[in-house]
Amino acid sequence: MRHSRVLAVLAASGLLAIAGQVMAQSPSGDSGGVVLPEPVPAAPSFGPPPGPVYPLPTGPMGGGLVPGPISPYSTPSVPLEAVTLPSNSPGAFVENPFLPEKHIFMHIGAYALQLGSVAPIPVSTDAAGVPNYTYDGISPRMNWGFIGTLGCLVDNQQFEVTGFYLPEMTSRGGVAAPGSLNAPFTGGIPIGLTAGFASGLAYETISQSVTMGNLEGNYRLTGLAHREFELILGVRYFDFQEGTTIFTSGPGAGNDPLLQTNYLTNTYNRMLGPQIGVEYSTRILHGFSFTSEAKTAFMANFMERDMAFNRGDGFNIFTRNRTNTGYAQLFQLGFNLEWNLLERFKIRGGYNLLWLVGVAQSADLVDYNIVDPTVSNKTGSSFFQGPSIEFHFLF
Repeated sequence: MRHSRVLAVLAASGLLAIAGQVMAQSPSGDSGGVVLPEPVPAAPSFGPPPGPVYPLPTGPMGGGLVPGPISPYSTPSVPLEAVTLPSNSPGAFVENPFLPEKHIFMHIGAYALQLGSVAPIPVSTDAAGVPNYTYDGISPRMNWGFIGTLGCLVDNQQFEVTGFYLPEMTSRGGVAAPGSLNAPFTGGIPIGLTAGFASGLAYETISQSVTMGNLEGNYRLTGLAHREFELILGVRYFDFQEGTTIFTSGPGAGNDPLLQTNYLTNTYNRMLGPQIGVEYSTRILHGFSFTSEAKTAFMANFMERDMAFNRGDGFNIFTRNRTNTGYAQLFQLGFNLEWNLLERFKIRGGYNLLWLVGVAQSADLVDYNIVDPTVSNKTGSSFFQGPSIEFHFLF
């Protein structure tokens, strides 16, 4: 029994081995010479396909689908510029790549300045020679004009032309005291005037006029690390004209033109030179920001001074003038609040301080020696202050 079981197991193993050999396929020539295709690979092939290269099918769109995977030898041809990056394309190591911002901007608005004070020189006295009316009795008025700016913005740089103009503004003061006013004229009575014309006056007025014009060409550079600061470099022209008129009438009723006089002094300051400045800006609330600006200019001052003394009927008693060139300096300081209404429109309102040093002033030309007057070459300083409002547009 034991031997029969062993023989049975051996017989079964032999039958299985024979069956495996019968069912296996052979790549020999018995298959008719046809080579079976390889299985579809799991990754693209980097060589020629094992079988025949299939041509691209044609169709209404000029191409179609092909059996994949597509090898480099079967990819359709495309224009070179379609797969090539431009030479100026930012690379992996370019920091903060962006297109430079380029815009045109324009500012328009109203600008005002008021003279801080006038010189306290006497213009009339009493019988004892004590001043009863002085030049500082004038209350300077606020002088309103317009301001405008046109420029271009290129990235963090600006180029601008800006300026303002304040037309002539006249401030007046006067006193009426018939028979008790005396003009402090000295040197005698010039030809053309009646004796006693300066004593016992009935009426006296003083007027002062101011005209200003400003033109600047500036280059502005905003810091990349500290963008709240802006450097200002430029050239500035400033025109400052001032005039003083002292009118006297009397004695008596004061209607006689032979007893009336007009003392006129005028100064012209035409200043030109380089300037430097800085502007600071910071956001304080959503849509609101605060800016402050400080500028100073170092200027050559081309000065002209004129004096004239006329009788009430227009008869000229004397005329004097002088021109010279000197050094002047301008200081400007502004504080502004900006309201950003739109992305490219905002309103700026502020207050400005202006200080002129080394300028000719009309009050310094008043020489009470009306027989032999001298044109003074004295220079002084004038301080102005006032508000402004501007509308800023960005195109």
